[in-house]
Amino acid sequence: MKKNVQFVFKGNRDYVQGTSLFNSIVKNLADQGVEKGVLDVSFRKMVCSPVCVIEDREFQPEDAVTAHASSDETDKAVTLVLYEADSSEDPVRVDFDEDAACEGARVDGKSITIMDPKHKDLIELVVSLCKKLHLAVVADSKKWVFSRYLGQFPIPEAKKVEIRIVKQVGVKLTKSDVLVNDEKIADLFFS
Repeated sequence: MKKNVQFVFKGNRDYVQGTSLFNSIVKNLADQGVEKGVLDVSFRKMVCSPVCVIEDREFQPEDAVTAHASSDETDKAVTLVLYEADSSEDPVRVDFDEDAACEGARVDGKSITIMDPKHKDLIELVVSLCKKLHLAVVADSKKWVFSRYLGQFPIPEAKKVEIRIVKQVGVKLTKSDVLVNDEKIADLFFS
């Protein structure tokens, strides 16, 4: 499988948001028969083109994203990569309000919690919460980016979402637990 995918730029970003890349990977996994399981997706480079290629093959250094998913239900494993396509197409821009996604969230020490979230794109919610937490308690002058997700997919429907920073290397890298409905579902890395 090799196919082109089109992305939008959210808010004032000049790159494709990691959550859009994540959602595209999950959709393409489902197209290949892996609808749920464990997903390890790493963002290696910023994606600055709205047109990309997703391909099922092993990672190469020029790839921007690599993902490996496995499902116990189907005993199937898939590795996908994503890289920028040769394109001069201008990006389509859409509004995106991270603050609105986090409305009602409470920071307590190195954790952030939201009850009955209104934002329905759960990876967007998780990443927005994690970014808000980082800006509040780690470093507010750094541009934090979503660099890796290792855990359950799809993210279950949430009545409660909590992000807890569990490891930190200065202001360079963090590892956080993602809890949905009080159950840990993933490790989330920011850099």
